[in-house]
Order: sequence, then structure tokens, then C-alpha cells
Amino acid sequence: MTQPQPTQSDDMGGVLQRLHQLGGATADLFNRVYGGLNRHKQLAEAMTQLEKIEVRNRQLRQALQEQSIESQRLQGILASISEGIIMQDTEGRIVMMNSAAETLLGSKRNFWSSELKVLFNERRDIPTMGNELAPLGEATHVTIDNRVVSAQIAAITDQNNDRIGTLMILRDATSKDISHKMKDSFVTHISHELITPLAPMRVASEILLATPEDKPVNRRMLEMISKNVDILDRLVTEMLDMSAMTSGTFQLAYDRVDVEAIIWDVVSGFAADLQDNKQEIILMLKETDALQITADQKHLRWAFSNVVRNAIQYSPAGSTVWVATGVEATAPHQIFVEVADTGVGISEDDLPHIFDLFYRGDARTENGKKLDPRGLGQGLYVTQRVVNAHKGTLDIDTTLYQGTTVRMTIPRNTPMALPS
Repeated sequence: MTQPQPTQSDDMGGVLQRLHQLGGATADLFNRVYGGLNRHKQLAEAMTQLEKIEVRNRQLRQALQEQSIESQRLQGILASISEGIIMQDTEGRIVMMNSAAETLLGSKRNFWSSELKVLFNERRDIPTMGNELAPLGEATHVTIDNRVVSAQIAAITDQNNDRIGTLMILRDATSKDISHKMKDSFVTHISHELITPLAPMRVASEILLATPEDKPVNRRMLEMISKNVDILDRLVTEMLDMSAMTSGTFQLAYDRVDVEAIIWDVVSGFAADLQDNKQEIILMLKETDALQITADQKHLRWAFSNVVRNAIQYSPAGSTVWVATGVEATAPHQIFVEVADTGVGISEDDLPHIFDLFYRGDARTENGKKLDPRGLGQGLYVTQRVVNAHKGTLDIDTTLYQGTTVRMTIPRNTPMALPS
């Protein structure tokens, strides 16, 4: 059978088909080429972005490193500052507290439970004056754990005067606060001590001046003046002695003294106070033959008198005060004098300051009644100085609302008083 011969149209169709196939292959090739070029462009752009990011990261790392160095330097500087430093952000959160601040506060927790927390809220809206560190009002005193802290607050602003935080500068003002209180107390009580003898002296003097010259002198008024002159003289002498104690020029006048006689003399001097308060003193004197010692009689009487007076003044009406003396069982070369009461005791706040000159504590009964007996606040200060000058010891055992026991030991022959 004879094969049909291809016609011209068939040849054309084949050519067209091949052209079509070639065109499709070419288009596919161009698509792949263009796609590759596009991906290459995208890759190049991505690489450029990565390079920019890496440059930025290096800059950030450098900035962070510099910031860390500056932060460490700042921390080092703040750590060396004796004042406490606390930095807060605009929301009041603590972003930095140096070691001095932690020492003053005791702990960060104490900050949030103290008045310092309130100060931030009180002053957060105070406008600043354009300074990068602008003080906000005067320093404020707050009490934290029995310590008086002075807090100065300042606003931290940026160059645009926008508030970016708060700075607190803390200082320990405890001793300064106590010093002011002591000075105020001293002025008040020394005035009272002076007025007490001066008032009757003035009255007696006016009566004597009004007495006609031909009338006999009122002896009773003269005795009143003489008695109160003695009180003023004792007060002046005590003040001079206290001045010598504080200046380091205090000296004792040694002699052979009878401690038993001194104690009886001291107790007898409080007879009127004991009667007014319906109190009594029980004496327990042992080994009286050994109570002849080498000492300063005047100053020992002053020391013993201060301790007995405190026991009477800070004990309730109807109570008993015990005074005991004898030879130390474990140290026969020493004698002891012990005064015990059932009074209000000494609080933890006052205890660290009882030997400070002119310090007067806030003594209160268990029901809150304040006790404010006469005196300058020099009693235990003087007693400690006198006992120390005799090379003795002074110990105090106290329980709040239950009483206090003061025990003094004195060498029977003070080393400094013996011949060289």
C-alpha cells in the first residue's frame, strides 16, 4: 500500500509546532534566567541588609559596652560615697541603691515600709527648673529602725527638661538629732534647776528687806537663803566637775573613806522623797569591816546618790528599792554597791544613750504615762566617769516595765591612789 505524501500544509504545521515548542522552551529559559536574576538581586539586597544590621549590632554592642563601663564606674563612685544614694524611675521603681543606703535602711524592704516611699509620691509632680538635677524642697527627717535619716530628694531630667527619674540622698542624722534634743533638754532643765533655789531666795530676801531696821532679823528667812545658796553652790560645783570630765581634766582627791557611812548618808538624804512616794529602801550591808577603801568620798557620794535617785524616781509609788554592798566574792580586792528597783526599766531606744551627757530618755509606764522627773540627764554619765576614774566597773541589767539593777565595783585600794 502506497504511503500518503506529506502536503505543504503538514510541513507548515510541523514547523509551527516546533516553533511553538522552541518558544515555550525559550520562555521557560528566560523565566528561569530572570527568576535567578531576581533571586540574586533579592539575595544581594538581603546581604546588604544583613551588613547594615551587623554594623548596627556592632554599634549597639559598643554602646552597651561603653554603657556597662560607665555603669560600673558610676556604681564604683556611688559605692565610695558615704551618703546613701537611691535612684528611682518615673514610676517609683528602684533602679539603683548603693551600699551606704542599704546600711542606713537595713534592707531594701525597709524602704517600702518607711516614709521614704511616701516622699516620692508627694514630690513626683513638682515642676523642675530646667536643671538636670533639681532639688525638690528641703531635706526631710524620717525614722527608720530607731535611726534618724535625713532625705534630700532631687528630680533627674534630660536635656529637654523631661523628668526621667528621682534621686534620694540619705544621711544618718541620728547623733545630730539626739544632740539637738539633748541641748534643748539641758536648757530646759538647767533653767528649772536654777529657778528652784532662786525663787525661795528671792521671797526670803524681799521679806528681809521689808523688815524694819529696828526689828530683829528673821532667822528662818536667813536659814532658807543659806540652804538654797548651798543648793546653788552644789549645782555649780557639779557643773564644773562635769566640764572637767568632758575635757579630760577630771581628778580625784583620794582619802580613806567608809563606804557604809556614805551609803547611809545618801539614803538619809532621800527620806522626804521616800515618804512622799510611800516607798522604802532596804539596805543589805555585808562585811562592813572591809568597806574602808581608798577613794574620793565626795564623788563616790555623788555617784551613789545618782543611782539611788534614779531608782526612786523611776519606780512606782509604794515600791521598794534594794541597796546592797559588800566584798566581791570572786574578787576580794574589790567592793560592790548594787541598787535594784522594780520600776519602768530602760527601753531599747534609750539604752544605747544612757551614758550620754544630758541625755534624758522617754521613760513611760506600762500604760503609757510619761515620767519626767527633775534632773539634767547627767546622772549615769557622772556615775560612769566616777567609777571609771576609780578603776572600777559599772554594769546595768534592765527589763522594760520590770525594773533595773545597777552594779558598781570599786577597788578597795585604787591603783592610782597608791604611793609609787
